[in-house]
Amino acid sequence: MRFAAHYDYTVPPTRLSELLTDRDFLVESALAAGAESASAELLDSPDSNHTVLIRSAIPPDQFPATVKAFLPQGLELRQALVWEAPDDDGSRQALISGEIAGAPVELHGLVLLRPTPDGSRAEFSGEVESQIPLVGRAVEEAALPVVLKALDAQHQVAQEWLERPGAGA
Repeated sequence: MRFAAHYDYTVPPTRLSELLTDRDFLVESALAAGAESASAELLDSPDSNHTVLIRSAIPPDQFPATVKAFLPQGLELRQALVWEAPDDDGSRQALISGEIAGAPVELHGLVLLRPTPDGSRAEFSGEVESQIPLVGRAVEEAALPVVLKALDAQHQVAQEWLERPGAGA
């Protein structure tokens, strides 16, 4: 099941990229989205190609009752964002891959950060897939709002972080 979302910011893409690779920010965003716990790890330098790994414990109550029976307890969302080096204008993109450990649910997509006249825009697009026979579509439909809620929470946390004194610099 496909998804797309975009969010506008008043900071340049280079600053937004710094934020989206900050461990504390990523953990706070996951917790704001409803994770019971979360961790984030940055591999390599954020100034060049690098990878961000995020793990979040997802409580089963984030899914409808019709799907809970097909999901194990102790769900863990594992995500990897593989960022390319920024372009001259600060634009940057990352490939997203993710899975819910123990459940046949995967996420694949793309993040684009690009400059706008007022700052920058983060564009997210991708697909949530489940290979569970007969109910895969229902699982995808249940997982999609969880993904969108996480993106909305990340945007809200980003706005709060960027409003802090000295944060937009």
